[in-house]
Amino acid sequence: MSLIWCAAASATTYVNPNGKTTLNLSEKANNSSSFYFTRVGNRDFLGNIQITRSEGAAGSYYYNGTFKDHATGPGRKIVCSGDISIIRHQVGRSSLGAEVTWKVKEGENCPSIGKTFKVNLVEALPLPNASGDYTSSNSNTWLTQTAGSATWPAWRVTSRDGQLNCRKTANGAIQTVYRADKDTVAAELRGVNAITMANGQPWLLTRQGCYVRANSQYVQPVSMPE
Repeated sequence: MSLIWCAAASATTYVNPNGKTTLNLSEKANNSSSFYFTRVGNRDFLGNIQITRSEGAAGSYYYNGTFKDHATGPGRKIVCSGDISIIRHQVGRSSLGAEVTWKVKEGENCPSIGKTFKVNLVEALPLPNASGDYTSSNSNTWLTQTAGSATWPAWRVTSRDGQLNCRKTANGAIQTVYRADKDTVAAELRGVNAITMANGQPWLLTRQGCYVRANSQYVQPVSMPE
């Protein structure tokens, strides 16, 4: 059973390696509502999630709630519902993972009643291209990746010397310097797309009104939430 879970803002998106499962978790409040998509066999399902309890312990965060989904498109009506639990944990240095468990309890024409499904996911951080560059089409959030807009909001300095020049214009004079040990590079999101091209190279416009080179040698996306 592979699932796609999408929620509102202030959420983190998780995927599995084969791309069939994507989950967007609202992580900061109880009684939060989300929704998901899933493909089971040749049917697509749309579901709703209600998180009723969340708590942190020993480097992980635990969420519990209920779900209800229904098949979309042509075919007979199928509705499934039950309990859901999520364990959020660190994966590597800069990303998060989510272990998600669905316990199907009831439904209409639901073939999964009485079954439990578990999927391990990792956060859907932007990935650079073969040259290490983040462009307008690969530096964005999961919810807008097909549109090539809404740049990922937070980045960390990865320069070897731990310092990153931020320039008044792309390739221009230095305005400020970000430091790996103290600074998070915040993208300027008020224009939606914070990436600009100069001499064939992408640059990231920051909230400080200056530009840093948008390449994995210098910056990488920060897990959300930090």
